[in-house]
Amino acid sequence: MEYIGLSIGLILLGAVAIYFTHKQAYEKGITTAVLLHRNGRLKYKDYLDDDGEKMVDIDISPIDDEE
Repeated sequence: MEYIGLSIGLILLGAVAIYFTHKQAYEKGITTAVLLHRNGRLKYKDYLDDDGEKMVDIDISPIDDEE
């Protein structure tokens, strides 16, 4: 019985860790995209592919120092 309780506890702990890691990464990604767009480095173009699905081409310009 202890084995089952320990297994369930570890699974729940792992699920919570994954949730918070995903949430933090998502928020950081959104923030980065907004900053890149505001600085004019993020350019995108939407189009329909051969199957009619909506697609997006994303181009991130390098920082002026990196050119």
